[in-house]
Amino acid sequence: MARIGVLLALVACAACEKVPIVDINAGFTLADAAWFSQEETLFVFYRVEAEQGLGPESQIEISYRTDDGEIAWTPVSEFTTVHTHVHVDCGSKARCGSTSLKVARAPRQVGVRLRYHREGELMLPASVNVNLIGSGPAYSHRSLIVYGVFNEANTQVQWRARHQFPTLRNEEVQELGLRRTFRISDPRYGELEQPFDVNPYGYASTPACPPAFSPLEWAPIETSERAVFHGDAMPDAASTASRVCARSTVTDARGTFEAVALARKNPEVRAAFPALRNPIRNNTILGFLLKPCTRTISEPHRAMQVQRLLLDGSPEICIDEWRDPGFVDQLAARFRSRIDEARTQGRDMVLSLALHHDDASGQLASRIEAALEQILLFERDKSTPRVSGAFVFDSLGHAVVRASLKHLVLWCPAELEDDLDTLPPAAQRSCPLLPDLPDLNLGPFRFSTLPILPTRAQYLTFVGKYSDGQAGRMRELRFLAPERTPISQNVQVGDFGVATFFNNELLTAAPDDAFSYCQSEDPRVSAVVFRTALSPAPQPLALLPEAHHELPQSSYALGLLWDFPFLLRLEYEVFLAGAASAFSLTVPFGISGSEQAYYGTELWQGGEFPLSNTLLMCTRFCDHPTFDSAGVYNVGTRFRDSYRQQCYRPRYPALGDGGFPLDP
Repeated sequence: MARIGVLLALVACAACEKVPIVDINAGFTLADAAWFSQEETLFVFYRVEAEQGLGPESQIEISYRTDDGEIAWTPVSEFTTVHTHVHVDCGSKARCGSTSLKVARAPRQVGVRLRYHREGELMLPASVNVNLIGSGPAYSHRSLIVYGVFNEANTQVQWRARHQFPTLRNEEVQELGLRRTFRISDPRYGELEQPFDVNPYGYASTPACPPAFSPLEWAPIETSERAVFHGDAMPDAASTASRVCARSTVTDARGTFEAVALARKNPEVRAAFPALRNPIRNNTILGFLLKPCTRTISEPHRAMQVQRLLLDGSPEICIDEWRDPGFVDQLAARFRSRIDEARTQGRDMVLSLALHHDDASGQLASRIEAALEQILLFERDKSTPRVSGAFVFDSLGHAVVRASLKHLVLWCPAELEDDLDTLPPAAQRSCPLLPDLPDLNLGPFRFSTLPILPTRAQYLTFVGKYSDGQAGRMRELRFLAPERTPISQNVQVGDFGVATFFNNELLTAAPDDAFSYCQSEDPRVSAVVFRTALSPAPQPLALLPEAHHELPQSSYALGLLWDFPFLLRLEYEVFLAGAASAFSLTVPFGISGSEQAYYGTELWQGGEFPLSNTLLMCTRFCDHPTFDSAGVYNVGTRFRDSYRQQCYRPRYPALGDGGFPLDP
């Protein structure tokens, strides 16, 4: 701000003494003038500040000169104004406001100054910015335009006035005290094809409302605020009409000015697909203990494996002759026979195998993989009842080798150190155990040091250091998986993921429809994918708005992307100091470290994937402007162009909002 030091000299008349000169550090921060030839009106806006304050005796004065003559310095309060200007309280250290004067010819010079005392001779002149607006289209060459907007339901119209000045914004003009009166009459509804690129509000875009428009029997309304709602609602017959046209009337120094004012409906937007549902059920557990029958490796370890998988009473399979050529086929046949018996119950199944052995070469594990491959590859794409997958609890650490099984078999434990106390929490890679409480500690033990699904060496080391009682026990074991229908389709995604399109869930769309995607805090949303007949590969739902814009399709198949075909939920109990502590945990698949967040419980057990606030679909008026989340009407922003790559969360005007909406 340009500051001008002001000298105050007070004379003590009685003694003819001189008093000190004081600098009150005052200056104009705003002194703008705008003259509109079509309105024959000169507007002046000002703001002056002084650090030591301004009293009621201070006044603003204006002068101007035209070809017709000069108006000498006159206090603002003594002018007859064209429009209403309300008093503005700018505080004790400032003076601000506005005025409007009838000036028929262009001013050649405009002056604004502060007189510190109405009876004094000390003045502070301002450097005035003067803009002259000549003749031209009303939408760009007048100081006020009128337009309309709709409420959320597109049933009621709010008419608005908007100040247009070269150097000041709409709301700034309002804050400086200018009030304009406008009137709306003869509203009609219908369709009007016209470009809005140059005249975005459509003000005075046609000489009159088209005769083909249907009249609305609404009474005229008038206001000196910036906005007013028409109290009447749109008739049902107008539901397909895109806009309302009315005659607006404003005043100026020449009298009144009438022009067409348009209100365009908001884009009609709804949830594209409110929720994707698929039942998630507990699977029947088909348990087996695979062990040598002619020798004992470690009875405590065998008993622990049986307890952890709750296999008491489950069939045992001898693996002494695992090197025989027919071992793989015989094992697969044993699995298949049990599966066929259980299939009649109508529920999906999971093979749960405790593999008790001491083959460190990996060859036995490879043969088990071969037997599982014979079963699972044919079960994977069946409808319910089917085998969802397999869980193997090994004596040794092992990672699945066969690519076809990596997304069907969960093999625990991971290949880790023999002593759980030396195991860093982030080391559980192929078989992470994630408690429902992330920072779970049980007495002297970290959660990751408990032998829940350990190798034989880890378990025996733990029991040797502590006790079998402190090792804990499994209380409950559950496998959950989504049901499949006869028309469900799986699409492989990477090494582990599978996208399943369950029951012909289709999102249909017209070519002119438009979409908006909103990021969600709900982790379930990230599991939803889509595909089309032209692009059968699953794609993230976030890409659908852009895909429809580039190459519109009539339908989009929606599916779910799974990291693994089932989820293992455990209820575990530990005995410490004579008391039992129970907790729940999850064994997810494909998690790089146990410290990472995992939402498997919520994702799998709900059965519903809410999308109502995630994928939005515009079905009508998609090329119209709309409101943003702050309630600002972005007249130059079309839904179709702007929201396919950002979230649409509008805040609409409503009855009772007041007459001064946010409109920068």
